[in-house]
Amino acid sequence: MELIADCIRRFRLDDEDLGPEQFVVVREAGRVTAFGRIKPYGAVHELGCVGVLEAERGRGLGALVVRELVRRFPTPVVYITTDLPAYFARFGFTRVDDPPPEIAAKIDRVCARLRAGAVAMALVRDDATPRS
Repeated sequence: MELIADCIRRFRLDDEDLGPEQFVVVREAGRVTAFGRIKPYGAVHELGCVGVLEAERGRGLGALVVRELVRRFPTPVVYITTDLPAYFARFGFTRVDDPPPEIAAKIDRVCARLRAGAVAMALVRDDATPRS
């Protein structure tokens, strides 16, 4: 968890309330190469903190992590906050102008101090409809 926490700080990702049970980790030869997180906010959850170690970038590990997090997501609508909307659009995420209050508050509280231009996005699984 120490390596992941260090990467989160260096990559300027959401470092709020880190819990090891929230993470999916890709390991190769016994070492962490990529990670991602499902962060709970009560009944709302967020896919977040997708990170790939610098030496491992360009190998599709970020996409692998996103797909696995979506597969494990506990709700029919997968929310994210990101300053890279084009990256997540590749996976079917679309911008949400009126996200749940928990996600909007996270953008105001966390994203604003880490990166400019963060937006909320959602991926609808099954028959759910996101708020937009």
